[in-house]
Amino acid sequence: MKITPEIVREVIENKDIFVEFQPIYSLNTKKIIGLEALARGDYKGEVVSPYFLFNYAEKNGNVLSVDRLCREKAMRAFAAEKSESMLFINFETSVLNSVAPGNGEILKTAADNHISPENIVIELNESHVKDSYDLMMFVNYYRSKGFLIALDNVNAGLETMNRVMLVNPDIIKIDRSIVSSIESNSYNQEVFKSIINTAKQIGAMTVAESVETVDEVITCMLMGVDYFQGFYFSRPEQFNYIFSNEARLKLEDAALKLNLSIKKNPTAVNVQIETYKRIIYDIVSALVNVDPKDYDKALYNYVSAHREIECAFLIDEKGFQITETVMTEDTEILPGYQPAIRGVNHDIKNYYYAVKEQIEDPFISGWYISSATGKNCKTISSHFYDKNNKLIVACVDLKRR
Repeated sequence: MKITPEIVREVIENKDIFVEFQPIYSLNTKKIIGLEALARGDYKGEVVSPYFLFNYAEKNGNVLSVDRLCREKAMRAFAAEKSESMLFINFETSVLNSVAPGNGEILKTAADNHISPENIVIELNESHVKDSYDLMMFVNYYRSKGFLIALDNVNAGLETMNRVMLVNPDIIKIDRSIVSSIESNSYNQEVFKSIINTAKQIGAMTVAESVETVDEVITCMLMGVDYFQGFYFSRPEQFNYIFSNEARLKLEDAALKLNLSIKKNPTAVNVQIETYKRIIYDIVSALVNVDPKDYDKALYNYVSAHREIECAFLIDEKGFQITETVMTEDTEILPGYQPAIRGVNHDIKNYYYAVKEQIEDPFISGWYISSATGKNCKTISSHFYDKNNKLIVACVDLKRR
């Protein structure tokens, strides 16, 4: 079918939009952690690509209304299925050039559909915004309401790094142009590593977008990516079909081949993973029977006895820090840095969220610059339940020697 402007206009006017979802997978846990909502037009049973919808909308000056329509359809479809995964929704950032940023429209739509902001990730393509100030106003407003922010289509170049530093996203989605044939492309591998390192430094999670082969999956995994999205696992589908046996089999196959790759090349991963797990499990075991008023003392005793630990702290089930950031007196803190104090909220941090939502436990970060000391550290975290059966997330920062 040839898509004409008349067909697109009719689809938009009649609001004939349906939504497909593409899962985002964790290979570590073999679970779906999120669903990206992708809107399509429906013209008498024929699919109209979003490209035609937004191209028409741009030419006719109604991008804002089409963008809102697609988002409303996405949230309604997601809410109807009562999924426990995160909902990833796209936001057409070019509309910020003509409307006030942070007007609360997305928040209202989420509330109308009874979706908590903490379960929604707003995907941005910052390059469409003329005024960086408007973008930051938008990001700051929605982040303050509990939404997570993802930066989409991240690729190579100085402009990309400027975008990352400007938005300081919670999630970085690495573009297909970098992921494509990465197993044999040394340039793409270096760019990929650079993006991963930047993500670790700012505490962002990473998604390899549009993976199409098992070799791409394994290579990205060995270089430290957190999650995957792409045709290799599953194409966008109506909700009832996304948890297919084919996707599960591909997850198992990729995990098996990854294990074989690691056995053939054990230096490809950090050989101290088991040591990291032992550290966090030891401290969790030591805290289970401790009275909450003695948490700080117990943490200090543990940190003092383990020279490889920089600091430790505990977070409650709502994301609030319930101890000081415990470290020894001789810990060096560089100028301009300060340990987090009791009461600070960590609910968008990957070391809290991944454990609380049972995405990864224990969680083991890459090396990044500690906001507490200004030095390189690695965060590991796991959970336990206190005497009142309340969830507690224990976090330990390790020194880089």
